[in-house]
Amino acid sequence: MGDPTGRPEVGLVPGVPAWRTTGTLSALQELVEVSEAVPAVVARQAGLSTSELHSLRHLMRGPIGPVDLAKVLGVTSAASSGVVDRLVRHGHAERRSHPEDGRRTEVVITASGRAEVLARMTPMFESLAALDATLSDDDREVVERYLRGATAAMKSLMS
Repeated sequence: MGDPTGRPEVGLVPGVPAWRTTGTLSALQELVEVSEAVPAVVARQAGLSTSELHSLRHLMRGPIGPVDLAKVLGVTSAASSGVVDRLVRHGHAERRSHPEDGRRTEVVITASGRAEVLARMTPMFESLAALDATLSDDDREVVERYLRGATAAMKSLMS
């Protein structure tokens, strides 16, 4: 199973005999690696931490309580509070009383925060939409099935 030096053949994953690197698997690996790097690069360009950028992404969906924000970020409440403090200082978020329970607080994205996210992410979204538009419905069905299967394989590590 390898060359005379004992190195595995190109395209083999030791211990996984069915694995052969194909163009699709190689492209998927590249996509995963790039998607891991994007948040840090975008955050740096925006003068934010990756936690701040991820917070803004979640806030784009709507207001969220500080404890819930900590959960989605995977950090402590204290760390989440620091992230919110920094976003408030940047003018990208604000704390407000919860509309149904004045004892609770929620974090809301501001126009500045929304503009920052959109300015950084819109070019990528436009490129992805243009790429998607080049696919036929049949192509799109195959790509979706492949990507959902890849997502399920990755999620299986998390359960």
